[in-house]
Amino acid sequence: MQTAEQLITDAGLRPTKARLAVLSSLLNSHNALSHTEILAALQGIKEIDRVTVYRVLDWLQEHALIHKISTDDRAWKFQLNAPKRSYKATDASTNSGLLSNHGHAHLQCQRCGTVLCIHELAAHIPQAIFDTYQISHIEINLKGLCPQCQQASA
Repeated sequence: MQTAEQLITDAGLRPTKARLAVLSSLLNSHNALSHTEILAALQGIKEIDRVTVYRVLDWLQEHALIHKISTDDRAWKFQLNAPKRSYKATDASTNSGLLSNHGHAHLQCQRCGTVLCIHELAAHIPQAIFDTYQISHIEINLKGLCPQCQQASA
């Protein structure tokens, strides 16, 4: 697995201490993380405050290194983009790369709030949709109970 520094430099971008710290926290997590969870993971690094984390998350998203996921509790969660994964319209690939970094599904636990990316379940959208609509965002969310919450309620 690549390091945060490799991901940033491979994208032709400049790594900073804050960018490396935020990206590393996402890289080391199996789940999507909220701003609050990232900030808690970085507690003790005095150069990093809540505003810095927001700015870095925006920067990472702008450069397609991460994506954000909306949740039921109205908080965004953030997850690394899958490397070299491409999701296109099923009939053609003329949708200007819209799905090139985020056309997969998410599993969200309705009890604990855990969010996982499911890359094996991808969006298959007919080209006619892209020919008719100007698509700005696609979300596929599956909601239910994670294995841990199922076991706790048994």
